[in-house]
Parts: sequence; C-alpha cells; structure tokens
Amino acid sequence: MEIEGRTVVLTGATSGIGAAAACRLAQEADLLVVQGPEPETDVAPLLRELRAAGRARVEYVSADFASFAEVRKAARQVLGTAEGIDVLINNAGVPGSMGRQLTADGNERTIQVNYLALALWSDLLVPGMNDGGRIVNVGSTTHRMTSLALDDINLRRGYDPVRAYAQSKLAIVTYSAWLAGRLPRGISVVAISPGVISTGLLHAMFGGGGAPVAHGAQRIREAVLADVPSGTYIDDGDVVAASDDALDTTTQDRLAELTRHLTA
Repeated sequence: MEIEGRTVVLTGATSGIGAAAACRLAQEADLLVVQGPEPETDVAPLLRELRAAGRARVEYVSADFASFAEVRKAARQVLGTAEGIDVLINNAGVPGSMGRQLTADGNERTIQVNYLALALWSDLLVPGMNDGGRIVNVGSTTHRMTSLALDDINLRRGYDPVRAYAQSKLAIVTYSAWLAGRLPRGISVVAISPGVISTGLLHAMFGGGGAPVAHGAQRIREAVLADVPSGTYIDDGDVVAASDDALDTTTQDRLAELTRHLTA
C-alpha cells in the first residue's frame, strides 16, 4: 500500500509516536485525518506544524475513546470528510491507571480506550475504505506478558495497571489476527509493536529509556508499505509470530463475540 497521494486516518495523533507519525505522513499523503482526545483549539500548534510539513490536507477529529458515543460521532465525521480511506492507523492508547477506572460505558478504561474503541472504530470505518486498503493496529510486545481474561475482560478481580495494559495490547493483536480473514475487498490488516519508544506512556508504566518517537513513526510507516499477508505481526521491524494466545482461533472467536457484545 502506497502513501503518496492517498487518504490516511491516524488515531492518537496528538502526542508521542502518533504525533511523530503524523508529521511524517503529512509529507506524503493527500488527505491526513488525525484524531486526538483534545479539543481542536488545544492542538492548534500541532495542526499548523502538520499543515506546513508537506502536501497533505490535514483535518482534525476530536474524540475521547473512553466514550463509545464519541467514537461513533467521530467516525461519522471521518466518513463525511474522506471520500475513500486508503490507510487506517489505529495508534490511540493510554497506560494502565494506578487504580481501576470505569468508563461511562461500564468498561475498564484501558481495555476500552486501547482495544474496544479500536474495534468499534474500525468496524465503522471499514465500509468507507477503498479496495486494497490497509489497517495498521499498534500493539506491543507486552502482549506476550499475559493472557486474555475473557470471563473478566474488565478486570474486576486482580486489577493491575501493567496487566490491564498488556491485556489491551494482546486483545489488539488477537483481534487483528481474527480480522485478517474477514475483511472485504482486499483490505488487509497488520499488527505491530513499534519497539520500546521513549513516550510519556512508557515512562508512566515502565520508567525511562526507549528509542526516539521518530523510530516508532518509521515502524508505522514501514507497516503501511510492507508487502506482507493480511494478519502479519511485525515486532520492531521484524516479521514474527504473535503469541500462542493471539493465534489461538478459539480465543479469537470468543474475543470477537465478547467485543460485539460490549460495543453494541
């Protein structure tokens, strides 16, 4: 999938890896639709930077993924802005909070913002994607640290911020593998870990260190361009197998059923 002259939608674009990726993509895309949780006035300096970075027309969509109502409203806005989406990059994410928090939709905040909203957003936008388009879902190598609590996805028991985050990323990778065989019109999906990147999220959960955000942005760009089969998992540039849990078809089907129920 080429980027030059295409329409790209990028979530989580107002900070960290997402902001760096947006700056890179603005140099190549024809239309770049970026999402963040902030009001547009709060990200005006970033939008000016993006619009000055290259050829792309840049549009902003504000949506807090802790609210399914905002996800649905923003998806309608995107479909009204973009005549056809070529690339959908699902990058939005939050760290696990120190204490368990619930959204207004009744879900643990980390699983909703990082995964459930991603699944709902994708489901709403796929009908507006062009034939042969690509979805890039940003996961994490932390998906190998846990298993999905399909009987307690909202972690009513045994909540831990790292577990919540790792479970949300495992859900993304698992969902991507499930989705690969079900997308219409030649649309493909790739899940990635962009590497260990120095972001506020990393520092909040795991301390300092990490590569520059430009490294993560490059990994996202590579995933868009990669000539790989739908369902591929790429870890910091290397095509590898996802965890056994993510590749288990029974787990995939159960997660998909649960996701439909929770996002209905």
